[in-house]
Amino acid sequence: MNNRIKSLALLVNLGIYGVAFPLSAAETATDDKNSAAEETMVVTAAEQNLQAPGVSTITADEIRKRPPARDVSEIIRTMPGVNLTGNSTSGQRGNNRQIDIRGMGPENTLILIDGKPVTSRNSVRLGWRGERDTRGDTSWVPPEMIERIEVIRGPAAARYGNGAAGGVVNIITKKTGDEWHGSWNTYMNAPEHKDEGSTKRTNFSLSGPLGGDFSFRLFGNLDKRRPTPGISTRAISPSVPGSMPILCRPGAKG
Repeated sequence: MNNRIKSLALLVNLGIYGVAFPLSAAETATDDKNSAAEETMVVTAAEQNLQAPGVSTITADEIRKRPPARDVSEIIRTMPGVNLTGNSTSGQRGNNRQIDIRGMGPENTLILIDGKPVTSRNSVRLGWRGERDTRGDTSWVPPEMIERIEVIRGPAAARYGNGAAGGVVNIITKKTGDEWHGSWNTYMNAPEHKDEGSTKRTNFSLSGPLGGDFSFRLFGNLDKRRPTPGISTRAISPSVPGSMPILCRPGAKG
């Protein structure tokens, strides 16, 4: 009798354990599933910031808000890394003012108008320092005709080739519209110091449609500067320089 009771108890215990094991396994599987579902994997990546090319832009609105400038070089001078070379510490004596970017010299500063190189310097003979006078490259376009000015410094200017080791100045002009527009401006400068030569400058612009996809644009300037005492006039410029480029480009309407 006792043996039967023990056998029955053993069977009952085995039955209970047999039921418990599947339940325990099911609970473990459920817990693992919930744990896997609740896990959140966060993946982060660090982006390497490359040095941006040194590009500065002067817009037409900024040019309009500035005080009257003698020429475009005075506007460009306000950009970082840009200086004007000349016969004084301010670089403003007479007309001997050239754009110098990053101290590489005017000869290594390339001037562009609408992406095209200005080669006025090629018609000037080399000076005693072995450099050409580049001041005429920035005197072609009146400030009123400029849409924006891009000043490129550093390695980004290398793609422009010869003459751009220091930097590039790209003068973007305004597009012509369906109506005729014109302007006439006069600038006069009488420095307080007698050794700073006075300046008289007049610039004009005229633009309009010609029909079809063609447009017309005419702009120029007339400069007259009083020679600085003690400096040869030939070292500065002719007394009345001027330029009147005419552009006629298909599809140039804005």
